Amino acid sequence: MHSISCFTSFGRLLLCIALTTCALVPEAWAGTVDPPLHLLFSGKNRLIAGTLKEINPPSRLVFERDAVIGGQSDVPELIDVLADTATVKSVALGEHYVFAYTSIHRDKRMPGQVALNKRGAVLVSSTGLEPALFPDSAALRHVLAAADSEEKRDSPTLLRLMLKTLKSDDAKLQYLAAAQITLDGDLGAMLTDKNRALLRKVVADTRGSTALRFNLLQATYLHPDLYGEWGMSEAQEVLATTPLDGYPDGPKDPTALVLLAFDIAQKPEAGLPKELIARWLRSPRRLFREQSARVLEAKFPGEQRDLYAQALRDPTLNDEGRKFLVDQLQRLDGHHPEQAVHKQGPE
Repeated sequence: MHSISCFTSFGRLLLCIALTTCALVPEAWAGTVDPPLHLLFSGKNRLIAGTLKEINPPSRLVFERDAVIGGQSDVPELIDVLADTATVKSVALGEHYVFAYTSIHRDKRMPGQVALNKRGAVLVSSTGLEPALFPDSAALRHVLAAADSEEKRDSPTLLRLMLKTLKSDDAKLQYLAAAQITLDGDLGAMLTDKNRALLRKVVADTRGSTALRFNLLQATYLHPDLYGEWGMSEAQEVLATTPLDGYPDGPKDPTALVLLAFDIAQKPEAGLPKELIARWLRSPRRLFREQSARVLEAKFPGEQRDLYAQALRDPTLNDEGRKFLVDQLQRLDGHHPEQAVHKQGPE
């Protein structure tokens, strides 16, 4: 099984690390993020079906064991696990869940070593498993049954099931399937052109979660030989159609997706029109304005002044955005405020 690197909330930093690693070691996959189904069945973790018996805010859940899916014999009848606050708020007493937990963690005192976690059992959390807690369902059990051995996890049968699951109404299962496909190089190597077209269709669907779209777009950015060479076109679409003020927080928050699209826009072969990048100068979010200015400076040197001036003429621009653009003009003019304001014209 070949694992492919993941670009999560650390954003461009991890992306740069991944790209550097790929450049230095072309025969190896960058990073060490395991595919989610491999983690669920790892000997370090315990995969359980259980009924939620207690909710102890802010961060603990107690389950009564119904079944040990992973087959281990060391699972107690009552399992007290640490969870994040959002997960604690999302569950309900008496409901049946499938979850994976671990009682060990990396020991900071001994790099590369593990030790018992003094906080107790913790829900597994990784790409595709954020965290590893799912409502018990027939669809989930079908996925787990199809992946309960190493041979099954590396099979065309699992790939077909993961591609089918991408069209599921269950957002968590969709995300797990996307992560399994994009983090397992063996599955990626089995993809056909038809399969790659399906991945692109998922990225293009703005109704889906941005985490799901991000995962697949990142895969084609890092490994176009496996996942398809459509990343540039979809990055352009993201920059062209995503609302400048973003979506609401939560699964529709586009921040990571837009930042990835900006990184793709900086590739030497990227020929995105300057107007597409410059539209983000008018975003109410400073982070997006900064990324727009960065890409414009790299791809369109000498043209920023006119683009900043055009953006300043937008009556919807907020005060923070106006100040940002004035500062950029001053920087271009050698920090002479009166000259910059004169060149930009009246507000």
